[in-house]
Amino acid sequence: FVDEEVQQYFKLDGIVTLVDAKHIEQHLDEEKPEGAENESVEQVAFADRIILNKIDLMPEEADLARVEARLRSINGFAQIVRTERSQVDASNVLNLGAFDLKRTLEMDPEFLAMDAEHEHDESVSSTGVNLPGEVDMSAFQDYMSTILR
Repeated sequence: FVDEEVQQYFKLDGIVTLVDAKHIEQHLDEEKPEGAENESVEQVAFADRIILNKIDLMPEEADLARVEARLRSINGFAQIVRTERSQVDASNVLNLGAFDLKRTLEMDPEFLAMDAEHEHDESVSSTGVNLPGEVDMSAFQDYMSTILR
């Protein structure tokens, strides 16, 4: 949505955040190093739609209501969709027409600044693997197990 060439082919339709109902509160409460952002809080804050997953692991409605209230206290704009095992209708995640750059800039005026300081938590990382052909799931799970140790 910023790069003109990218704008010719794509639009930012909405930011969808998947939340683990059972564990989100501990992540929202995590203390981060000085200057580092709490990624969980930021992802909830900037979401246009929140998918609240694993609700089956929270059998008490009061617990789910507490989690939803906490999410709404961070982001009162996003619709919250409850799911089990990530089963969600495509209409809840595609063609939302929900992204609002003005609202995003009101929350974070530095959102578009390419050189803005933004310190991420070093304990949060990602990795990617691009392999031709089919994936041997057993070998992949062994690999992931090694990474996550």
